[in-house]
Amino acid sequence: MSPSLLVIVVDCLRADARLGPEARRLVAESASFSDVYTVCPTTSPAFTSMLTGRYPAAHGVRALRGAALPEDVPSVAEELARGGYRTWCSVTGPLLDSIGLFRGFQEADYRDVPRRSVHSEWGEQAVAKVRELERPFFGLVHVWDVHTPRSYPRSCDRWRYGRNAYERSIHGIDAWLGRMRDAAGDAIVVLTGDHGENLLLEPLSLRWQGLARRITPRLPIQKWSLALLERGVRSESKRLLKLAPRYFWNHNQTLLEPLVRVPLAFAGPDVPVGVRRAVVGHVDLAPTLVELAGLPEPVPGWQGVSLAESVREGGDPPEHAVAMEVGVTPGVPTVSQHALRSGRWKLITSLEDPRVVDALYDLDADPKERHNLAREQPELVAELRAELEALTAESVEAAPIAAEDEAILSARLEELGYL
Repeated sequence: MSPSLLVIVVDCLRADARLGPEARRLVAESASFSDVYTVCPTTSPAFTSMLTGRYPAAHGVRALRGAALPEDVPSVAEELARGGYRTWCSVTGPLLDSIGLFRGFQEADYRDVPRRSVHSEWGEQAVAKVRELERPFFGLVHVWDVHTPRSYPRSCDRWRYGRNAYERSIHGIDAWLGRMRDAAGDAIVVLTGDHGENLLLEPLSLRWQGLARRITPRLPIQKWSLALLERGVRSESKRLLKLAPRYFWNHNQTLLEPLVRVPLAFAGPDVPVGVRRAVVGHVDLAPTLVELAGLPEPVPGWQGVSLAESVREGGDPPEHAVAMEVGVTPGVPTVSQHALRSGRWKLITSLEDPRVVDALYDLDADPKERHNLAREQPELVAELRAELEALTAESVEAAPIAAEDEAILSARLEELGYL
């Protein structure tokens, strides 16, 4: 029988996050990948790439609003549903139905307040739902508690549960993750984040978070943020981009490692435990799930590489480069940027904005991206840029969103603090 598949995506979960005991156990008992990259440090494009196996230019959803998934772009949920899977998702935040991400899910649950958190009634409802799903199933669960404003029980506001609100919010969902894994039974459970997070000047506690949320709206944050960003991208050192506290931006404004590198772990019966060290990306998730399900693969147009053999047999997956971009959302000032991770090298550039100064990092020797080698190795920069252009050359025209749906989405983004 085909294996059931449960994908848990924790919003803003960085690769270097301090996990709780249940999450650590899941990773320790899994096939985990050490160098995993989101395609975009923005929720909607990141989820769309996970579900379609395509880069944002090739699926059309490149921002939080303004575009929807075209009808002719297949999703992994559609493929699994056609293959006999029971498909169900539960999402929140900006992932409204108008974007097109619910396509292929026979049951789709969008959670608004007060059902957004795992600590609400939804948390136990989700556990019960997974336990009851007809096998084989494909479930997708979007966890919002780690996103700003962080959410966790006040009992977790202690040093033993983390040094700041971010770490405590991760610990706060930990017991629930354990219950979800138990409910999944013999399913393959996949744990990842949609993108990373900027933690500079992260509040220490819920109290400090509340104080910051009252103060920062009175400051000209957007004006300062854009000025800092525009100076930073024109700088060879990129130090200004690293000095921006999270009140300037949480994510989506740069392609530095803390914002784009995420965890990825597959835990389940007969999955060989161990760390796979090749570079992989979120575009690889859809073809991996299809192959793990035993369905015909690849799906035409998918740009990812299946990791199924590595998950099932052990060993590193095939070496391949991974592309990333900043999502440019209408109404949210930013600077267009692109990046490529290929082997030990990472190039940050822009295919659209000539103001952006190239940055080349040797991540084996310089994992914190402190030494820009672009001026020393112009030939390598040109080679990586050509590889990036080739990888992202395919593009589609995004489907329009109806005016009434766009208004609803804009209102939701404003409520979430994006606008």
